[in-house]
Amino acid sequence: MRVFYLSAITIFLLDRISKYLVLKAEYQLVEVLPFFNLVKVWNKGIAFGLLRNSPNLFDLLLLLLTPLILSVLFYIARKSAQKDKIFLGMVFGGGLSNWIDRISFGAVLDFLDLHLGGLHWPAFNIADFGITIGLILFLSRHVLKDFRK
Repeated sequence: MRVFYLSAITIFLLDRISKYLVLKAEYQLVEVLPFFNLVKVWNKGIAFGLLRNSPNLFDLLLLLLTPLILSVLFYIARKSAQKDKIFLGMVFGGGLSNWIDRISFGAVLDFLDLHLGGLHWPAFNIADFGITIGLILFLSRHVLKDFRK
């Protein structure tokens, strides 16, 4: 389980530290590259702004279900292959960090803004990145394994 913990702690700490720095910054928008900005966006929905206009009942449900989902991830990781532990750790660390935002602020701080001209991908954070990449890698290992049989 060491790689699970290392993966989870890495995503968690990178996300918490980066959010702290973004919150302390004076500016709402910083143009880093022609296709990349740092912004401050509060997201009440889930990853990439999905369900951000949902009713308050959804917010409460998400707040209550997250610990259960994290517990299930931990249980699955205990019985998983080493690579899967890394991927599930990424999801766990990201989920835990975003859950802390929801408890602390009532929303999740997103700050990474990728765009092409005026077309912007919804803002996201390092936790969202960890959750998304971890899930894609975990699921692709298992879906591809089924196709190879």
